[in-house]
Parts: sequence; C-alpha cells; structure tokens
Amino acid sequence: MTPSLPRGGAPDYRPLDLTGVADTAVDVFEDPDDVRLGTRVLHGLPFRFGDRERAVLLVPPAGSARVPVDGQPTWLVFAHALLEPELFEGGRVGQEVGAYRLEYADGTTVTRPLRQRFEIGPTPRRWDDRPLPLDWGQTPLLARNDAEHVLMNRSCGRYDEAGARLVGIDDPQSRVPYVLPYRFYLWAMENPRPDLELTGLVAEARGASLILGALTLSDLDEEPFTRTVAREVLVEVRDGGVTESLELRVDRGTASYVLRTVPDVEAAPELPGGWGRSRPEVWSTGYTKVSASPSATVTVRDGDTVLGTLRWGDLVERGVLTLDRCTVRLPGADQNWVRTTVRDETGEPVACRIRFQSTDGIPLAPYGHHAHINSDGGTWNLDIGGDVRLGSYTYAAIDGACEGWLPTGPVQVEVARGFEYEPIRETVTIAPDQTELDLVLTRRFSARDRGYLSGDTHVHFMSTQGAELEARAEDLQVANLLLAQWGEHFTNTEEFTGRPHVSHDRRTTVYAGQENRTNMLGHINLLGLRKPIMPWSTGGSEEDELGGGLATTLSHWADECHAQGGTVVLAHFPVPYGETAALLATGRLDAVETIAYDEYNITEYYRYLNAGFRVPLVGGTDKMTSEVPVGLVRTYAAAGGGDHESWCEGIRRGDTMVSSGPLLWLRVDGQPPGSLLTGRASVHVEVELETIFPVERIELVRNGEVIRTEPVGSGATGHRFGLTVETDGSDWFAARCFGAADAGPRHADTWSRPVFAHTSPVYVSSRPVYERHDAEVLTTMLAMIDGARRHVTEQARTRWAGTVRHRHGEGDHLAYLTRPFDEASAALRDRLDRHG
Repeated sequence: MTPSLPRGGAPDYRPLDLTGVADTAVDVFEDPDDVRLGTRVLHGLPFRFGDRERAVLLVPPAGSARVPVDGQPTWLVFAHALLEPELFEGGRVGQEVGAYRLEYADGTTVTRPLRQRFEIGPTPRRWDDRPLPLDWGQTPLLARNDAEHVLMNRSCGRYDEAGARLVGIDDPQSRVPYVLPYRFYLWAMENPRPDLELTGLVAEARGASLILGALTLSDLDEEPFTRTVAREVLVEVRDGGVTESLELRVDRGTASYVLRTVPDVEAAPELPGGWGRSRPEVWSTGYTKVSASPSATVTVRDGDTVLGTLRWGDLVERGVLTLDRCTVRLPGADQNWVRTTVRDETGEPVACRIRFQSTDGIPLAPYGHHAHINSDGGTWNLDIGGDVRLGSYTYAAIDGACEGWLPTGPVQVEVARGFEYEPIRETVTIAPDQTELDLVLTRRFSARDRGYLSGDTHVHFMSTQGAELEARAEDLQVANLLLAQWGEHFTNTEEFTGRPHVSHDRRTTVYAGQENRTNMLGHINLLGLRKPIMPWSTGGSEEDELGGGLATTLSHWADECHAQGGTVVLAHFPVPYGETAALLATGRLDAVETIAYDEYNITEYYRYLNAGFRVPLVGGTDKMTSEVPVGLVRTYAAAGGGDHESWCEGIRRGDTMVSSGPLLWLRVDGQPPGSLLTGRASVHVEVELETIFPVERIELVRNGEVIRTEPVGSGATGHRFGLTVETDGSDWFAARCFGAADAGPRHADTWSRPVFAHTSPVYVSSRPVYERHDAEVLTTMLAMIDGARRHVTEQARTRWAGTVRHRHGEGDHLAYLTRPFDEASAALRDRLDRHG
C-alpha cells in the first residue's frame, strides 16, 4: 500500500519527548556505558531517548505510569523491555507481564496486554558464565531488536572478520566474546481507534519491571516495519560503471550488496555454453535486493557521491525512475519455486554444472549455491567448493537436480559436463503454473570407450566430497587433491587417508596426495601415497615457514613416493626451475605437468625430449580458487583397470593426452603415445580430433618442429588425417591443437588459459635402439645442477642451532642434501662421454 501524505504536513513518524516522565538512570542496564541514548533512528524510524540520569521510564511490578500522548496516530511504536530475566529463571512464555492502556478524548480506553516473549522480553545481558547468551534466539516473537542488520564492507576489513564478512551483515553471532547488540525491543501497536484523539497512555507492570525507553507515533497508512520480501532492483549508472563502491542505502528497510548483472548468453558467445564469459572492464548495470516500507527513502551512492534518491513507494508504483545520474528499475516480480532435473540420454540424472539468469542479466542461483561467489571478490582458498566462477558467470555443481526460485517467462540456462557432452545454452519459458523443469545432456564423445580416463593431477583446498561432486559434474574420473604447506598454513591435512575415495557409482576417484614444495628447488606432486611424506615444504618462505631450514630435496621426496608405489609428477613444469634437471637426469620423474599451454614451457619440454629424455606430459589445473573448474586442464591416460592406479600406470607408460577442451588422439603405426617403435624405416601417423570447442588447427610435431598443419573447418566437431613419414635415426612425434582465434581462444578462468590439446610423444627409431643426444642441453643441465647444488651448500639455511637429528636419520645432513645432485651430474657426464 502506498502511504497517504501525513495530515497537516506533520512528520510521517513523530518521536515523543519522554523527558517529563523518564525517571531512572542508565545504570539500570548491564554495561551502561554501551547504552546509546538521545535522538536515534532505528530501522529508519526516529526515536527520542532520555539522558543518562533520566534514561528510561521504569514501572515496578504492580505499578503504573501515565505518558501524555496527543494526535490520531495510526501506529504506536514502543522501545521497551523487561528488567528482570524471569524468562530464563522459569518464567512462562505468553504470561502477561504488563499492559498499555490507551486513553481517548471521549473518555474511552483500550488495553493491549504485554506478554512474555510475545510483545516484550528481558533486556539482554552478557551471560559471561554461560557458553551461549540466553537471550540469543529467545527474543520477542512479535517485536524487533533495536539493532539493525548492517552490511559489512564488501571488499576489506579485519583479518578476524573474514569469515563473518561472507555472511554479508555484521552478525553478532560471529562475535567472541559475545557483544550486546541491542537493549530494547521495538513493538508496533496498531491504534484501534485512529478516528479519535488520543490524550494519554498508561503503562502497567504485572510481575516484572517494565522499561519504556522511547515511543514514536506514525501518521502513515503503512506498517512501521515492512513485511515485504526483498525483490530485485536494477540500477543503471549513466557515467561510469558498477564498482564495489556502488550501494543502495534504505532508511526503512534493507538492501544487499550491488553486484554487476551478467551479459546475455545469446549475445556473441565466446565459448560453448557452460564455459563462461570474460568479464567486461566496464559494466553499467548492477542489481541488488531491497525490502522496504513504501515511505522509505532509497539513496543510490557511489562512495561519497550521491547518484540520486527516490521514494520506494514511487518506484513500486511506476516500475522505473530516472534519477540525476542513474536509472532504477524493478524487474517483474512473478516467480515460481522450480525443481530442475538434468538427465543424460539414458534418462538418468547426471552430475553437471548449471546456471540460470533472467533476461535482465540477473543471475539466479539454485538454492544453496551462489549467484556471485564471494560477492565478486577473490576466492583463493576461500569459499571454494561446490561452485565455479568463469569470468562473468557463476555455475553450481549439482548431482543431477537442483531447485530454487525462477521468474516466470523467459529464463536463460547453461549446462555443461566436461569435454565430452554437448553443452546446453538455451532460453526456456517458465509457465505461470510450472514447478518442474527437465533438461537433457547428450554425450558426443567417449574417451572411456577408447580405454582412457580423465584426471586432474593438481587440485588444492577442496574437501574430498567437494572434489568428488565437482569432478563428477565435470565428467572427470580422477581428482588428485594435494595437501600443501603455505608458511604456517597447512591445507587438507584431514583429507589424507592413504587410499582412494571412490564415488557411489564407482566411476570417480578422489585421492589425497601431496604437493611438496620449496621456494628455489621446485614443486613436486606425489600421487597415490599410502603414507604422508614430510615435511611438505622446506627451505623457508614463501612455501615453508619464514626462516625455515632446508630439510630435504625433491629427489628424496620422489624416492619416498616411489618406495610406496606412488607416481611422481613435476608440478607446473619447469618452474620453479631449480632441481628440474637433476630429477630428469636421474630418472626420478614419471611425468612433467603443464597447467596451460605456454610457448616457453613447451619449448623447454621439447628440449629435454630432443636430448633423449622420454618423459610423459600430463595436465592439471593447480586449482586454488573457485574461478577454476576441476579438470579445466586434464590428463587423459590409458587405464584398462578403470581406477586411479591404472590411470597412474597409464601416465607412467606415457599413454597420455593433455586437454583443456579438445580430444586429440595420436597413433603411430597403430600404437599410442608412450610407445617405443624400433627398426622402422617409415611410420604411418594418424591424428583424430573430437571437440565441443572451436578448433582452428592441428599440428603434428616431429622433434620439436611442426611438420604438418591441418586446418579445421569452422564449426567442425571432428577432424582426422594421416600421413606416412620416413625415419632416419631416432624421432619423437606428438600432436597438438589450438582453439579458434575468432571464437575467443581462451577460457574465462582466473588465468585465462588457452583452449588446446597436446599428446605425449611416440618414440620411433630406424635402428634397434632409440637414442637422442643434444650436448648443449646436457651441458646446460649440468650448469643447472651445479647451481642448485651450490644453492644448497652456499645459500640455503642448513645450520640449525644445537644438536639436530633429522628425519632422514643420517649423520651428515649436507651430504644427504647434495647426494642427488652428485648422482645427476655423474649420469649426465656419462651421457656426454658416451656420445663424445
């Protein structure tokens, strides 16, 4: 209801002056120094409290007091409380503890009872001797606390408020020790006779002391405290864009953070449905949710600049208002609670990623998920499970079904499930009576039918269950959740079990392993561990604690992993570039990992291949944020056993393909990557592409040089070619492909990774043995090993105070640290000697 104008031009809410009747000092309260008095605005309504000496009107049990009141108000709003905590000492809920009697000019009266925990309750206390404050959760059922919900700063604050900030409001429940957030309860009583002139009010106390702090009268035809559910509001800024400083302030109601709307999914898509959209640098429209009284004033601000003000009732009536520097609009309010099921072609529900948005660009999250993860903020190790943010779009990982509010009419929806399903991007229409929505995902390709499983070698910060859900939603069969140390921060300690966690359908495995790290020597992924290998980090900050000593090396970690039957992968090859050469020279690596195709990193990989090192290539995401989906970069490995162990065996054999979207299959004389073919004067190479992503070209690489570029037609979902290549000596062959440049070749994750695929090599020799040699590379490796060894002996912290017995148990710690480098140098010198 739009309120009528106040009669005679009087204020819409009028606080009474109780100076003449207030009789009790503020000392009646616990913590009196924290009680706010004087003129106050509570929930947008003005109140006038007394001073410290005459703070409140105190009516003792069985007593009464009269307050002069005039006018013909529609509502009376009391700021009151009970002094004694009888409710928590056996008092009965609903027991009459007092009354207010209204006196009218014609001599009539109307009495309204005050009942314990209905209209009134005990003023709060600290309850220092109890783990929980007794008044928490037991405030009056028909009144409001005088404390309002205030949004915290959405972009900064104290370190110890980080968790509380995700709640949005400054929540007293998060405070330790408990802070008294209020003293009074605000009860709005409707005047039963607004046609008569009021002359007074009598406050009566029955069995408990009544405290009346303030009384405000309303002249409006509206409830003083709105009961209207918050609804979306669109704000279009005409000069400049929507930033974190844009806000709506509502005096008689609430407003959430103003977040950017999202681009229309149908407008010039950059990537297939379900794979995000890059964030525009400037975006002029935002949305928030507002619940307000009709008389509320809404102020649009950008920091200290006011962009315009409006009256909420006017906006509700007109639907759109043009202000000084912005336009404010209400989208349609009709909506249904809809249950959505996503099925595959068999009709069974299937895990996937899903998102909805209105045609106004408002994201609509399934219940229990985020519309904007962390309010558009960063998510490194924060709020990381169950949802994924790809540029402008936030997706919910669901186990085949979700539910929540959707507006009636057109709704845009996207669904994705990994690289082998046709994603959904469409507009559906929600009918006025519709409560169910069914969507169908269709599998286009099947790596499993070829004998391959997909896995992510590198995932951080998630729980096992969260990693399992997201892996299933991405059609990923293996997720390696890696424990790690970041200074004094240890992550995922509780997830380590020494065995695989297998999903209920036996198709997805999460295995908690480790990424062991040093700041100079490098990072190494230890997969399939039965027992933890400690320390997780060493050598001081940034990875280890500040000032920490060098306790071990990557080579020793690799040896321990292999002793357990585990798999050793050099993380994000080749950097940190310290012990890389030593690990390769001594054969301690089962694979090297790429987390994105980069010319420098892949060229380094080719250099080692050309020097004769046969090492597989694997892919992982290094996921540390919600802005990276599990498996965005993944490893397809031949896995006949269909489990984590057989997937790791496929890696060790080198039968792998790395992908961030396309599936690229390589066969040389019918043999897969990792194969060694000898005595071949020529070989027949076959390359096959399957993709839901636009691909521009496929390249066949021989010894680091592209020997065939195969264009891929626009819109093609597959391509195949073959050729016969003569061999003379020892060669390695690999295939790679790249996303189409005119379709946006990069993903919308936090690192804007390219769309690509790259196979591990097939090794071919025209002679009985495969042997390649590159003296320059081997010489450079020797220099790297010498530099890393000297770092250990001349630079690293290796001098502990006092007598130290190390975990390795050897008496000579420096000899232990340098042994792998000496082994590597000897191996390389032997290679150089053998080849002259």
